[in-house]
Amino acid sequence: MDLGTVACVGTGLIGHSWATLFSWMGYKVKLYDLDRKILNSAVERIRSNLEFMVERGLIEPELCRESLGRVKVARDLEEALDGAEYVQESVYESYNVKKKVFKEMDKVAPAEAILASSTSTLRMTIIQKATERPGRCIVAHPWNPPHLMPLVEIIPGRQTEPETVEATRTLMSKLGKVAVVQRREIPGTIGNRLAAALWREAIDLVHRGVADLEDVDRAVSAGPGLRWAVLGPYLSYHLGGGRGGIEYYLKHLGPAMASRWRTLAKWTEIPPKAERKIIQGIKGIKLLQERGVDDVARWRDEKLIELLKILY
Repeated sequence: MDLGTVACVGTGLIGHSWATLFSWMGYKVKLYDLDRKILNSAVERIRSNLEFMVERGLIEPELCRESLGRVKVARDLEEALDGAEYVQESVYESYNVKKKVFKEMDKVAPAEAILASSTSTLRMTIIQKATERPGRCIVAHPWNPPHLMPLVEIIPGRQTEPETVEATRTLMSKLGKVAVVQRREIPGTIGNRLAAALWREAIDLVHRGVADLEDVDRAVSAGPGLRWAVLGPYLSYHLGGGRGGIEYYLKHLGPAMASRWRTLAKWTEIPPKAERKIIQGIKGIKLLQERGVDDVARWRDEKLIELLKILY
């Protein structure tokens, strides 16, 4: 079942994962990367992703074969974008690089094609200035790995047309994604700003000797992380207020929260001593010593698939 054609420009860690998702969901996918080594390895990584999903019971072997048959490697950008209805750019995180790529894509892509960036930090308002048709340019930021993590954060630039926002949201919904729209550009996306706040406090707790690095990880994954996989912070705190809901929580438990806020970390750059503690602490994690980074990533993806089966 071929639904259309998409192009993945930049086929590294994020780009090849996007391509896995598009091909799995029935789209013809054309891959392009300036680095031929990365481009050639992307097909094997896509194959590995699909075979892993077969192994874990997420897709059938026949769908794996069909998906691989939909993936093609393009010789140049023009061939990659020829006939593409949607383009997902995942190149190096730099304004200079992305503006150059968007300018080139704008010249050769079909007039109706959406040009989307995977950027997590850069503003589309700046990137789209390099194009003649900025209205079709948008950010569609995935969470890694895109073929498994449900969240996609859609962020328009100032010149992005409303039709582009809705078309991108519709496409992401067809892909089975949880699509959220960030209505204003600020440094970072909704999700990674929330993650940054938690990450700073996680670093500070270790830096101040309040807890060991592994115990901080355990506290997150076995506590709020588990609950947040089902409900976000607003609904979680609403339920935390019992029958009185969020009104009760804010009135009666708000002061306790305020006492925590007053003592949270406020630095904006990681203290050098904290950085050293992070590096040493990671080296001491038992799981990494026993299994190695690649095995831990595979184990993470196995657990993600089991959660996805339950939640989505």
